[in-house]
Amino acid sequence: MVRYTTFALVTLASIACLFVYTLHPLFAFGFWIFAPLTLVGVYHVTQTKHSILRNYPVIGLVRFFLESTRKEMRQYFIESDTDGTPFSRNKRSIVYQRAKIQLDKRPFGTILDVYQPGFEWLSHSLSPKHPDPTTFRVTIGGPECKQPYEASVFNISAMSFGALSANAIKALNKGA
Repeated sequence: MVRYTTFALVTLASIACLFVYTLHPLFAFGFWIFAPLTLVGVYHVTQTKHSILRNYPVIGLVRFFLESTRKEMRQYFIESDTDGTPFSRNKRSIVYQRAKIQLDKRPFGTILDVYQPGFEWLSHSLSPKHPDPTTFRVTIGGPECKQPYEASVFNISAMSFGALSANAIKALNKGA
């Protein structure tokens, strides 16, 4: 069967290395690699706890090895410095540097694509203008609404209730 192909190839390789060893002692090295894999394969074919290892006696070990190192492989080879949950690699690096009492500042510049849609930022202007306060407000409520009100486009939030007083939140929102 196809599922035992690797096991059969390992067994044939160990037998071939054993026969060729009689011609040249260098092939003992191959025997000491393939013979243990053959014994592991025989053990897994006869065991009854893991169906994957019983059906794929040698290559199943590779699957379990890759599964056990999945997080590390993803972290080092697939994930970028800005991906990751709950903290990106960049944020973890800052925490590690602060824990070691090392310089935790990053140089100017970014590796992010700041021209990508959804990436907004504020930048300094060489000739600043006084903004019109009405342009930063959105009317909430339509013509049928009895009490429509205007809200700022920029709001300060993401703090639990009680962390800041109501006056502090109003002042921060007014500043925004």
